Amino acid sequence: AWTIGRSIGNAGTPTTGVTATPTQAAPVATHEVKPKSAIGFDPFGADGQERPELAPNAVDSKSSTDWHSESYTSADFGNLKKGVGLLLDLGQSVPVKQVTVDFGSLSPSGTVELRIGNSADLNDLKAVHKFSGLSGKKTYSADSAEKGRYVLIWFTKLPPYQGMFRGSVFDVKVTAVK
Repeated sequence: AWTIGRSIGNAGTPTTGVTATPTQAAPVATHEVKPKSAIGFDPFGADGQERPELAPNAVDSKSSTDWHSESYTSADFGNLKKGVGLLLDLGQSVPVKQVTVDFGSLSPSGTVELRIGNSADLNDLKAVHKFSGLSGKKTYSADSAEKGRYVLIWFTKLPPYQGMFRGSVFDVKVTAVK
């Protein structure tokens, strides 16, 4: 009886020399994806574009050039539309892991939705993150990569600019999982 009682009392004690080793996840290999094209995106406008001639400036890797929207009388686009943005075409569907947007040194206000998807239609692009306080560089990092061909920087509220309101993007960097 003494032997059985002693065995029961020690049932939860680990055996000497055996230790549990935590497993570490392997680092995810990523690479920068250069957009094939960029357009000023305005699905609510007559031609569907917003300052398209400036769009390549946001993906030229120069912090001295930018794409910016038209100027509006209020942060909500003068009640004319729900938003405008910069649409990047990555050329093919890739697992987007990180997007860094340089908004420049504007007033720390305004809001942007980051949308990703395989269609250039606003309703088909999934909102994956929201930026507010649009000043300087902002980075979105996905826990699990969101697959898509298109990345949309969608202004939903504009920051002030010289007595009016407009959105600006100086540079965008997209990183995908290899």
